[in-house]
Parts: sequence; C-alpha cells; structure tokens
Amino acid sequence: MKMTEPIGQSATVLRGVLRLNEPMAKHVSWRAGGAAARAYTPADHEDLASFLGTLPEGEPVCFVGLGSNLLVRDGGYRGTVVLMHRSHGEMRMEGNLVYAQASVACPKVARFAATRGLEGAEFLAGIPGTVGGALAMNAGTPDGWIGDFVSAVYFLHPDGTLGEFKPGNGAFGYRAFAVPVGGVLVGARLQLHRRPHAEIQKEMKQRLKLKKATQPLALASAGCVWKNPAGEVAGRLIEKVGLKGKRLSGAEISAKHANFIVNRGGASAVDITALMDMTRERVQGHFGITLEPEIRVMGEG
Repeated sequence: MKMTEPIGQSATVLRGVLRLNEPMAKHVSWRAGGAAARAYTPADHEDLASFLGTLPEGEPVCFVGLGSNLLVRDGGYRGTVVLMHRSHGEMRMEGNLVYAQASVACPKVARFAATRGLEGAEFLAGIPGTVGGALAMNAGTPDGWIGDFVSAVYFLHPDGTLGEFKPGNGAFGYRAFAVPVGGVLVGARLQLHRRPHAEIQKEMKQRLKLKKATQPLALASAGCVWKNPAGEVAGRLIEKVGLKGKRLSGAEISAKHANFIVNRGGASAVDITALMDMTRERVQGHFGITLEPEIRVMGEG
C-alpha cells in the first residue's frame, strides 16, 4: 500500500511504499528469516529523508539493499527496514568518473562502465549487492575493492540535507567503511580508467566463469560467511576441520566452497546460525583462531 499517513507526529505526505509485518526472507539472498515490523521502499532521496523524519525518536532502523550479506533471525525485526534497492537507480558518466546511486545493483555498474570503455569496476560484476551495500562493507575480491576506486561518497544527514565525503587513507578497511556518523549512503563516484570495451568484456566473462566454477551460485546463500583471518583462508580452515558439506535441516556448509552456507530448501535462520556456531567452535578448538563473520545479523532470536 502507498504510505500517506504519518508514522510520527508530522503530517508529511510520503510517496514510497510501506508494508507491515513484511517477510524478510523475500528480501535477503538466504531466503530465510522472520518478518520486519515495518518495511519502507522510498520513492527517491527526498522521500527517504521525509520518511526518516516521521519516525519516532529511538526507532530502530536498518537499511537493506539486495540483502546479499544479511541474516535476519527467525523472530524478525521489531523496527523499520528501509529497502534501498531500485531497479532504475541513476547512473551517469562524468569523464572517467561513474556516478551511481546507492540503490543500483553492482553488476549493472560493471556493465555500464564496461560499455563506455572504463576499466576498474569489472569485479563488481560478481557482487550480488547494491552500491550502498558494497560501500558499507568495502566489498570486493582479491583483485580489487570498491574503496580503491571511490572518489566521493554522498549521504543524507539526519536533518535530511545531502553531504559529500571524500575518503582519505584509512576510511576503507577490510570489509569495513567508516560511514559518517548518522549518515545514510545514497551514492558514490568511482574513479576509473580508459580501456577498450572488448578487453574489459573478455575479462569480466573470465571472472564470472571462474566464480561459477568455484562457488555454489545455483543455491541461495549470502556469499562468504567468514572474513579471512590474517595469513589464512577461512574456507580452507573449515575444510581442514571436516565441516565441508555438513548439513543441518535445509542449511549446508557448501560442498563446493566451505566459506558458503547454502539454503537447500526450508532452512531457517536457526539452522544457519547453528552451522555458524559449530564452525566457529571447531576452528577455534583446532587452530586457536576465532573466525569473524563477514555477514551481518539482525533481528530477534
């Protein structure tokens, strides 16, 4: 339903879509988890700012793109989820820069840049998330991270005004980005380089072919579950402790890539977290290494 009644005390008329008790399994790539008390899809940046202004003070808010790095517990989320992905988010070319709204899917940015002869964004073709999500966790591969190419980041201040942030050294880390406090990511400019389109296209195809050969892309998952510890590879550690292929109900530590937990059908968030707990304990017991999750967990148990 379209939201025209205020949630808070103001009489703001909103243009987005509000859903109550929205099943989050529809919005996360694991296809598991409970419902959000409220889920709002804003019409644009101005509508997002207006909507945030209607929320009661202290209301828990979570911003979700394509939900490809997120686990929602089975008890759901008692606050408000803002669904940021839009299939027609803005992209534009500015010389060797590409501006993309946070709502745009990463593969679209990769294709947009490639067709215009701009190199650097190829790795985004294999990231099943939005630009906003990629920025928030500095998504990437061993060949490159989005933070390596960011010229500027744009965000909404709590008062609804737009701000620009030019990241310096240390702003981006391993699976982390120091977002300005209170800011909501709404876009970024990527500094790219000229290269013939055919060469970029060939490289993108090779990357995707390797990804399909080594990762369980045919099954619902959230990508890599664990960060790689210093000097180690999380997937190899999980293999060495004998958990590759381990299954609990519909959840499985992938037999193709041990750093993936896949939903083979009917998996609950409890099943997934039980496999995560088992993995953490087994690796800690065998190697004395505490794995840190790459995925984010929200909601009630």
